[in-house]
Amino acid sequence: MLCVGIWLHAADSLVTATIAPAIVDDIGGIAFINWTIMLYEVGAIVAAAAAPMLCQRLGVKRVLGFAALVYGGGCLIAGFAPNMGVLLAGRLAQGIGGGMLLSLCYLAIQEWFTQSWWNRLFGIVAMIWGSGSLLGPLIGGIFAGLHAWRSAFFAFAVQAVVLWALASVWLPTQAPSRPAAKRWSVLPLLVLSTATLLIAESSVTDSIRMSVFGSFLGGSLLYLAARLDRSASARLFPVQVLDFRHPVGAGLLMVFALSAATTGFWAYGPLILKILFGTQPLVSGYILAGEAVAWSLGTLAVSKAPLSADRWLIRGGATLITLGAGGFAVAVPAGVLAGMVLCALLQGLGFGLCWPSIVHRMARLSDEDEQPLAVASPETMQRIGYAVGAAAVGIAANLSGLAAGISISAAKTAAFWVFAAFVPVLILALICAWAFTSHDALRNRDGCPGAIP
Repeated sequence: MLCVGIWLHAADSLVTATIAPAIVDDIGGIAFINWTIMLYEVGAIVAAAAAPMLCQRLGVKRVLGFAALVYGGGCLIAGFAPNMGVLLAGRLAQGIGGGMLLSLCYLAIQEWFTQSWWNRLFGIVAMIWGSGSLLGPLIGGIFAGLHAWRSAFFAFAVQAVVLWALASVWLPTQAPSRPAAKRWSVLPLLVLSTATLLIAESSVTDSIRMSVFGSFLGGSLLYLAARLDRSASARLFPVQVLDFRHPVGAGLLMVFALSAATTGFWAYGPLILKILFGTQPLVSGYILAGEAVAWSLGTLAVSKAPLSADRWLIRGGATLITLGAGGFAVAVPAGVLAGMVLCALLQGLGFGLCWPSIVHRMARLSDEDEQPLAVASPETMQRIGYAVGAAAVGIAANLSGLAAGISISAAKTAAFWVFAAFVPVLILALICAWAFTSHDALRNRDGCPGAIP
């Protein structure tokens, strides 16, 4: 029953990406299509951070029921949306509910089940993630093909109501007692959300000068949010988040850069391919699904790799991601379907190969009391990277002419710049990957970590 929440969150993004061309055809708002991803991710970041505090005060049962209703309400708002503005409000609500549902599933597993069950339960969660990745594009493609994209949102609203009903009946009212949660630090999250929205707003301005200014201001606020987090009572990241000479800081910047640079096809791929080549949404959706499957297979392939291999797994994974993300700048304008599939597989395989090693190395390079935070920080940084990347990719797309409306000439230009504009970010990610892996973490017999060249 808890995994219904995982399913809603896992399938949501690929369903929405697949039906995006149908949404634009019906209600317009092509200049804001990347906001459907960005606002969802912003809502999920804030909600996931708030979930532990809310559970400590209200219990998992009440919070999960509330999250299901918020998610379902967002689906209804999006389904009835007469224009893009209303749909975006629905997407924000979906992100708040979906991010909370995801966080609650992991919290509930750790609170309600003995540790001997955890591996099996997390295996079930992974299976649900895979199902969402495979079935999401199929669901979106069917509804898009039937010209019934609104029904996709309604179908997920029904599932959210079912989850609320199951939570009301089946979940225990009182969770086991746990230590009081730290006070929720609102200010860093507020500044982070404002920064992302500023970058997104820069993508729809008519002036290149204002676009540059808004992006610079948003970037400055991102830095401020990280500074505020370092002194917060409940931090999102280790204290070295802004120390890029420290391997932990370099590793987090690498995760941010790789995540931000790989949102182009997710945000604009299905729309550009439909305009230029008449590609069916289902095909585009399964290119995205191929990336998710490759990620899972890559993770499975390195599940028994020794810790000593993490340096080359991280460097190799970052290289594959760079090749895949950069390759889209060639494959998409040319309309080479096999090339796009290859790029998606390279991205997914790269993340799959390096992600477990990133988490392990973060833990080994962090102080002992920081290790739980260090383990969770890559996933949090990835979400932030997705949100900022989705906001920033709109700048490249709309400056290419897509903001003025659907046209083949604008789509041709955007098909290149949506991906090529992130090549410097990918280069930065490679530099950080080498810096992150240039030290080895060792432990002495007392379990104290240390870094040596």
